[in-house]
Amino acid sequence: MKTKLASIFVIFLILSSCSNPESNIDNQASLTGLSGDINNNLLFDNQDTQLLESPDHIRVFGEVKEEQEIMLSTLKLRSVVVKEVLPEDGKPAFKGTYRYDGYSLEDLLGYVELDKKSEFNPITDLYVKVHNSEGSYALISWAKIFYPVHHHLQLITTRVSRHVPYKTPDVQYPLPQKSKLVIGNDLLTCRNITNPVSIEVCSCQGDFPEIEMDRLFWPTLTLQGFSDSQVVLEELPPSLPEKESEMVFYGRGRGIHQLSPFKGCYLSDLLWEYSQPDQELLRTGYIIASSPDAYHTIFSVSEIMNRNDRLETLIIDEDNYEQAGQFSLVVSGDFFSDRAMKALSRIELRK
Repeated sequence: MKTKLASIFVIFLILSSCSNPESNIDNQASLTGLSGDINNNLLFDNQDTQLLESPDHIRVFGEVKEEQEIMLSTLKLRSVVVKEVLPEDGKPAFKGTYRYDGYSLEDLLGYVELDKKSEFNPITDLYVKVHNSEGSYALISWAKIFYPVHHHLQLITTRVSRHVPYKTPDVQYPLPQKSKLVIGNDLLTCRNITNPVSIEVCSCQGDFPEIEMDRLFWPTLTLQGFSDSQVVLEELPPSLPEKESEMVFYGRGRGIHQLSPFKGCYLSDLLWEYSQPDQELLRTGYIIASSPDAYHTIFSVSEIMNRNDRLETLIIDEDNYEQAGQFSLVVSGDFFSDRAMKALSRIELRK
């Protein structure tokens, strides 16, 4: 009987721990040691988890019905693992590999009521600026937060642990001391700013006239802001390597469109021909893609030109899906197809 009671008590303790996400992280963090000495198969908990100096709330303002102070403790704790790399003297410099725990922008903004300034109805023209206490900010497109194939990759972090290679245990990358914005799929981690305190919701401002036409088609593509003068293309440069992307092309409204592979070139390869973004542009720049029916969408510069997951946006100039005009876009990193563009006529870089 005593053995049964002891077993029930142990099970109760385990279930109590599992019901609290923060206690889960604490339990994992206590299993320290090197690979081969840990009593589990997890690869990102071989060092103690350290608390970061972090705020207890985040201010949300801008194009919202009501400014809010969102308490982080009311949200679910998420985790992301990153290899942090920053440019130094024109070259990438490796800073360390970490597991961060914190609160995702998707959870933070999930129930915020919007009050857009733009008259454009779709939400594809929205973006956010995450501001820190030093006056800097990092820009993230709204669709990157809410449309992606992989969710919860943008965190306001409160905990951190190193990943220490088991063959080089003496390598100890420096631990940050303060909270950071961490974005899991950036190659150069320029947007991982320290001390985030607020999130500003913005919409794209500008003139996007609707041109009446019998069939949606535009013969050229204008690149604006990527070089000293605008570039007009009638076809993609033949020097760009052809790429193929297989995906389930699915929209929030109509649902399934097609399953066929898409062939074209990476948009990043095209834009690198005309612009080499620096650290500031990767952190704060954004790109507007538009068509003559007034449809337009926003991408951060980093999500097009600074990815580490190879979920590249494809630009097509022939055999377009659904007779989509001379140029079109297909966004591999989005679950929904809302940022896919027919009859693409302009791509503009804004700083």
